[in-house]
This record gives sequence, C-alpha cells and structure tokens, in this order.
Amino acid sequence: MILNLPKSWLVLSAFILSQITTAATVYEDVSTTVSVSDRNLATTSLDIDGDDNVRQTELDIQTQTGIPFHPRREKRLTESSMSPFLRKMEYAVRGSVVIAADKINDQLKEAAAWDSQSTKHEKKKKKQYPFDKIIYTNIGNPHSVGQKPLTWPRQVMALVDLPNEVGIDHPDAPNFFPLDAIERAREIKGKALSGHGSGAYSHSKGAKLFREDVCSFLQKRDGKEVPTDPENIFLTNGASAAISQVLQALIADSSCGVMIPIPQYPIYSATLDLLGGEKVGYYLDEENNWNLELQELERSYQQARKEGTNVVGFVLINPGNPTGSVLSKKAVQDVVRFCARHNLVLLADEVYQENVYDERAEFYSAKRAAYDIGLLQNDGIELASFHSTSKGVFGECGRRGGYVELCGFDEKVKDHLYKLASSSLCSSLNGQIMTSLMVRGPNPGDQSYESHESEKAAVFDSLKRRASIVGDGLNSIPGFSCQPAQGAMYCFPSVMLPQQAIDEALQKGLSPDTMYALSLLEQTGIVVVPASGFGQKEGRYGFRTTFLPTEEEMAMSVDAIQQHHSDFWSRYTTDR
Repeated sequence: MILNLPKSWLVLSAFILSQITTAATVYEDVSTTVSVSDRNLATTSLDIDGDDNVRQTELDIQTQTGIPFHPRREKRLTESSMSPFLRKMEYAVRGSVVIAADKINDQLKEAAAWDSQSTKHEKKKKKQYPFDKIIYTNIGNPHSVGQKPLTWPRQVMALVDLPNEVGIDHPDAPNFFPLDAIERAREIKGKALSGHGSGAYSHSKGAKLFREDVCSFLQKRDGKEVPTDPENIFLTNGASAAISQVLQALIADSSCGVMIPIPQYPIYSATLDLLGGEKVGYYLDEENNWNLELQELERSYQQARKEGTNVVGFVLINPGNPTGSVLSKKAVQDVVRFCARHNLVLLADEVYQENVYDERAEFYSAKRAAYDIGLLQNDGIELASFHSTSKGVFGECGRRGGYVELCGFDEKVKDHLYKLASSSLCSSLNGQIMTSLMVRGPNPGDQSYESHESEKAAVFDSLKRRASIVGDGLNSIPGFSCQPAQGAMYCFPSVMLPQQAIDEALQKGLSPDTMYALSLLEQTGIVVVPASGFGQKEGRYGFRTTFLPTEEEMAMSVDAIQQHHSDFWSRYTTDR
C-alpha cells in the first residue's frame, strides 16, 4: 500500500538514504527510486531525475527540514594525490619483514594469555609457531634487546629532570646519588639551562655548554691542534635529523645527486627519495672486507655526470652500516681527497666510532684526515660529520641525542641551516643532555669514574664477543659468506639461494632475500633485514643482522639460522 505523505517527509527520506548509498545515487543522471518504511512496512517513493532535480532536492532539504545537505565527496589526500616522493620512499629497517614480525609477536602474546587459562591438550592444539618469542635483530636498538643503561648518565638525567627541592637540593640526595652526579646535574641546570630545567626550549643549535663539551671531545679525539668551534656544532634529534637537514640544504632540485655506498644505511636512500634527489651508488668491495676503491668512486661519479646528474655530495659511513667494516687511514684520506677534487660536500657518518672490535683496526675521523692532508686549514673541503648517543656503548636510542659539526661551510649556508633548526625550535633536551654526558663523563678521581668506566668496558667487551659469535658462526654455515665485523653492530652475510626459490620469489613480486627473511622469521622467530633494502650487486642475496641480543641468544640464533638454511634448501631442491 502506497501512502500519501507530506513532501517534506519525502525530501527527508531522500536525504537520509543518499547518505548511506553511493554518491552515484544522487549525482548520476539516472532515475532513482527512494523508499521509506513505517512501522507497518508501508512504503512511498520519490523520483529524482537529472542534475536540476538533484539541486532542487538539496534546497528542499535545507529549507523544509533545516538540515544542511553534505554531499559525499572524494578524499582530497589519497595515495594517488599525495607527494610522489613520499610514496616512493622506502625504509627497509622497518619494512615488510618487521611488520610481519610485529603481527606474529601480537599473536604470541595473545596465545600466552590464552595458555594461562588452558589445559595442556588445548595449549598443544593452539600453538601456531615453533617458538615462543620474537628475536629482533633488525635494528640497532640496544636497550630494546636487553642492554642495561649506564648508571651515572641516568643518575644525572634523573636529577636534572627532578625539581630542585626533591633533587639536587634535597638534604638526603647524597644518600641516593653520588656527589659527582649531583654536581654535574647542578652545573647543567644552572649553567647550561639557565635555571629553567629540562622542560624549557634551548637555543636552536643546542645549549652552548653542551656544544662546548662536544668541542672538547673532538679536540681530545683528533688533537688540540685541529680547530673546532661551538658555533659550528648543531645538537640534533639523533644523527638522523642532522643528516636530513644537511641533505635538505644539498638537494636544490631533481638534478642533484649524492654518492652513497652500496650497501648503505637506508636513511640516505629514503631521504634522497623524499627530497626528489638522485642516488649515485658506489660499490664497496665485499671480498676486500668491504673496502672502497678510488677507481670505483671515479666510475660512479663520471657515469652519473654523463647521465646528467649534478653530483653535489658524498656519504661516507665509517665504521660501516650494514657492513661492520672499519676503513683504513689511507681509505679515509682517499675519500677526503676525492671530495675536494670534485668539490663534493662530504657527509661523514661516524656514529659507530666507539664500536671498533678488531685490534688491528682503528677509527680515523674524516676531520682528522682533512687536517692531515692540509685541506681543513686551507678551506679546501666542506665536511659535515655526525655522531649519536644511540650507538657506542650508551645505546640511548630513545633519547634522540646527536650532533653534526660543519667544517668549511659557507657562512650564509650555516645561517640557513640555523633557520631550519629554528623551525623545530630545538632538539630534545634529554638528547642534548645525554650527548653532553656521552662526550664528557666523570673525571678521573670522581666518585663514579671507576664504576662508569667499568660498565662501559663490560658493554664493549660483550659486543666484541658477540661480533665474533655471529660473524664466525654465520661464516661457518655452508652457502654463507660473512666478512668479519670489525666494528659497528652488524653482520651482512651473503647467502646462496636455490634457483627454484629465486624464481618463486620473483613470481610473487618479492626480492628473493625478502622471501628468505620471511621464511626465517616464520620458522625461527628471528627478524633480519633483507640485504636488498641496503643495496647490493646484481645476483647477490643476503641479510643484515645485529648482534645486540644477549650472547646466549645470539649463539642460539646462529644455530637456528643454520638449521633454517638447511631446511630452506631441502624445501626447494632435492639436490644440494
């Protein structure tokens, strides 16, 4: 039965249904029937024909019911309309394998909660994976996998963060904190932070006292004769922020390119993609412990120029990430000369400078190299060098502490970089403080000196043992080739894969080492990063792993990786 309802009801009914049906119901030039039901399921209908009637319907809705009409629309920001540079950008360290690992980790947590209420039979039936925990070896995040924070820096940090009356000025403070921690916190609060504490903004380059601490550290490292200036120091949210800022200044347009090592840490490729710049890869020599050769640098540079790229910068990562190599003095000097000859800004990523385990190797800074060959004194090079609290033996990744030193830069460019830093007001105060504590610890004879140095040595010695456990262990697996980790926190083995597996991966649209890494995750719970995310020669496959979990876990991980590799080959071929 069709009811004769007031026109306003009909209009309202059309409006309501237009909100829950597709936009085509209203906007396509078709005849549409809209029905409304009452409690007795009686219905009525309204015909809406063409654009004119649609517009009249909108007006009727607004004038007769007082309800504003909001037509459905497409999203302004979609994947197709967003920045193509952001869409192109990839960051392998937190890529597809890690996403899969996080999902499995959530499932393991759910299963653990379920197990606490289940019988043994139900637990056996419910178990999805042959492991009980995920071992994250994909990222250099020491505290997340068990490294304990150093005591003295945390004591100073706590006192700086506390209000004075319950911290440095409390009469019982010496019963809970060493005197040198109290005095350092007092100095930080009074001199560096002008009495404002850690909750206020600082100078956009970072508190001057902290920048002076960095200068003292650099002169102790490179020699007092090597000049340094706190005005050339920018304290940043980790080294990553400083790298991004310098690259933003370098990439003037899409013709600009920066030479990056292959393999490289993905922040460089990701940031260059985001800025619309060109990646100019130069290959490291794997058979020569990932060394670099001048002939390869020239080949890469000349080829890029021939293809129309304006090469403006050069990235040096020493000690190497992901390779774990430590460059010789000659190699670093070769790079510095190469950059000076071709007028390239040198970005020296030196965040692992404290992580040198091979007694035959020694960290040699790009700045010292520039000084030794006379370029620094004669304004012959533009050098940006980076360091961070996230690595070394501090491992304070979450504090976001780091710095960049700019040598030989044009004064107006430094002003623009200061403007860029100012747009973010300042870097994290906790990161700034931690940077100061990293570069200037307790003095010999202070109450905390011996314990602080002992804790640092314990962390370093364990990292050195783990580097050997993982490097030697992986290299002993048939089908693996792994250069020794002289430094940093990583091993980067080459892995031989069966052709059947390679073919299957390509059919699935995956890189072969991504499929291998996913298989390793699902069988063992170990999370590695496919080598393809760092760049490698055509036909090479492998992965990067840290050696940051405990020594026991790393030894078990090597055994698990060996078993998985054997099983993987058996799965894809009967003829090993």
